[in-house]
Amino acid sequence: METEKKLSTSYVVIGIKEKIGYGFGDLASNLSFGFVSLFLLFFYTNIYGLSATQASLIFVIARVIDAIFNILIGFAIDKTHSRYGKLRPWLLYGAIPLGFLTVLCFIPFGGQAKFSFALISYTIYCLAYTAVNTPYSALTNRLTQHEASRSSLSVYRFVLAIVGYLIVSTTADLLISPFNDKQLGYVFAVSCFALLATFLFLACFGMTKERVGEEEETPAPTLREMFRAVVGNTPLINLSLFTVFFYIAYTVWMAIAIYFIKYIIGNEGFTATFFIIQSAAYILGTVISEKIIAIMGKKKMVQVALLIGVLGVLMQYFVAANNIWLIMSGVSLFSITLGMGFVAMWSMIADTVEYAEWHHGVRIEGAIYGFFNFITKIAMAIGGGCAGWMLDYYHYEAGNISASALNGINILMTLFPGAMFAISAIFIAAYSLDEKTYRDIVQKISLRKQNAL
Repeated sequence: METEKKLSTSYVVIGIKEKIGYGFGDLASNLSFGFVSLFLLFFYTNIYGLSATQASLIFVIARVIDAIFNILIGFAIDKTHSRYGKLRPWLLYGAIPLGFLTVLCFIPFGGQAKFSFALISYTIYCLAYTAVNTPYSALTNRLTQHEASRSSLSVYRFVLAIVGYLIVSTTADLLISPFNDKQLGYVFAVSCFALLATFLFLACFGMTKERVGEEEETPAPTLREMFRAVVGNTPLINLSLFTVFFYIAYTVWMAIAIYFIKYIIGNEGFTATFFIIQSAAYILGTVISEKIIAIMGKKKMVQVALLIGVLGVLMQYFVAANNIWLIMSGVSLFSITLGMGFVAMWSMIADTVEYAEWHHGVRIEGAIYGFFNFITKIAMAIGGGCAGWMLDYYHYEAGNISASALNGINILMTLFPGAMFAISAIFIAAYSLDEKTYRDIVQKISLRKQNAL
């Protein structure tokens, strides 16, 4: 432990209780965002009375505004100083408004203003979610500089995130169905999830402690310093480019999965089993990541994971044919890659903050995470667009499924994400912050601070 003390007073091993407390934040996020993602489109078109075109327009407008807002919220975070730290106050003061705005998305509003009300309520919800989730994501960086603990925190985070999605997907209908008035049913269900999410965000605030950067008083960085530290952060840029293609693969795959089950597997009743197996494989990839990172490091683990994912989709396309178990083996290998990739990705982004601090002299968690969240949302928007455009390219029509459409669905579920993984491997190969380099940077920062005293 003597070596760790020399590195930094913030280079500490995080205990299980605090890891669980941190994971509560993503559990809360997915109770809120999970319900909105799974049910808001259906609510708009089938319950609220909007057209599919109106609903799509709402999502596009809100997401573009939200993507830009990620950059702004990152700058605001880096200007934050309080007795609770730099990031945790956003959870404390944002949890209750976010809970209220989650419910507001499902409040019925009649008359000619229903489109405007839906657009405004969903857009404000997205902004509130970003104002809580961006500092939450960056909190990994402030809890410790210990790289193994950061990886472990990401494991707890993503396991509990999956738990949140499973809770929503398996219990929402049980909460909605007893109501004859479905509008009231949706309001009741979302209120239950929003209330639980609010308490979990507050629990995350109470069970975590910001250690990194709290030992010294530093002036807030200027906008110019933030911009320079982001644009000049080579590991961040390479990681972001990796993330773009990784998220496109993930987004397209998720968008096409229902079509794949219905038309390629040919059994809609298999949907629940499909996603249970897929989620189990994802959790497996997430859980084993901590041990694998300890053996080979984050970068090498990602490279191995991408190879597994590519082999999985190639097997699914060229070998599986109609064999359901070979198909699910390919799906499982792809999902294991997702779990390993997301854990490493969100651990690696934390390390780029120290890189910026060493090379540019400013610590800017907010700006870096704001930029990175902007990248992920742009990538998901691109992925969503690719899914729709490619279905149209292969002449998909719901009432008339051609051989071309079937082939397109199969390609979008296998070869397309495999190609995205292959491209993302190029950029992760250029990522330069291995564990030894990171520890050297932390030590240099600590020595620079000591010499400045």
